[in-house]
Amino acid sequence: MTASKSDFELGRYLDFVLKEVAGIQIYITASVIGFIICFFTHTYSPVPFIVPLFVQVIARSNLKYRQRHLSALVELPAQAESPVFIMDLKGKILLSVGKTHHLFQTHSVKNIKDFLNLEALDGLLEISGKLSTEKSRSKSIEAFSGVTMKWYKINAARMEKDRGAGQILVWFQDISLRKTYDFRLQDLLRYSGSLIHDLEDLVDTGMEFEHLSSFLLKDYEAVFITRTDKGKNLVGSVFKQSLNQIEKSAPIVIPKESQAPINISRKKAQIITDDIDGYDSMEEFLQKNPLDPKVLDFIGFKVHNFITYNEADLSIIAFNYKSKITSYEKRFFEILVNNYRTMIMMVDLEKKRKNQSVLTKRF
Repeated sequence: MTASKSDFELGRYLDFVLKEVAGIQIYITASVIGFIICFFTHTYSPVPFIVPLFVQVIARSNLKYRQRHLSALVELPAQAESPVFIMDLKGKILLSVGKTHHLFQTHSVKNIKDFLNLEALDGLLEISGKLSTEKSRSKSIEAFSGVTMKWYKINAARMEKDRGAGQILVWFQDISLRKTYDFRLQDLLRYSGSLIHDLEDLVDTGMEFEHLSSFLLKDYEAVFITRTDKGKNLVGSVFKQSLNQIEKSAPIVIPKESQAPINISRKKAQIITDDIDGYDSMEEFLQKNPLDPKVLDFIGFKVHNFITYNEADLSIIAFNYKSKITSYEKRFFEILVNNYRTMIMMVDLEKKRKNQSVLTKRF
């Protein structure tokens, strides 16, 4: 095994040698050196030409062979999806390669302020140590790009002095999914607050499902909200957006024996989600996920993804999320269902209290 590894490395080294031999630059340099030596020594022979040629081939091959891994590492920024570049203290882009260079060239980005908001430059200078001390500065900043419509976590570091003063290495990390999750959690907190505020109205009107559907339909095209009956079947209605208003189906019953995803989620006590992109056809997708025909008929459009979860007697399935259903969205949906179930319990208790109050007054 050792011999084979040595043979492999020798082969790689010879590849570098052959590439140098095939290049024209070393021949030009060797010729110039040879003519200079011949001119000053008045000795004309092949040696002054061959020796520089040989030395160049060996030296350049050795150098490139030793730096072969470094060259591969340098290629990494060129292949990175998120921007990696070098800028000066005024935000001017000094160097970008690969996908970053293509992105900046496509959108005519010549300064970081063309890519981020105006405050981003000060933030980058601060975390790179140009505007604050090492002890006080943060390690990164977060900023939104109106060019890519993405959120980024941004790191920056000063280049070493011997590589150029006033140059800052900047590298981005796409955090759009996490930021979307953060914003949705904030939205959920506001929604939970509105539930508490509207609790009395929900008790009187019995429109708690309509209240939830209006929240979910901002990000989904349809939602089926159910509760279990005495026979442990699921009973509920489908809601969808239609002509700028929410349309509600007649009550739909999903028998407890059904293999529909909303039932499987209850049996497994876990979130279930799927996307049609993983299937060759709609038929294959529905074969794996036998959605109830009455639900599909009311929805009236192609289902390309869904997510379903349950808590106690409450089960919800939402259809056609506006983008890919990520782990962040699964976590959000779980929190939503858990929070909403708590609100439903409060509604139930308040209804029970009011009914008991009415009965007490009668007797």
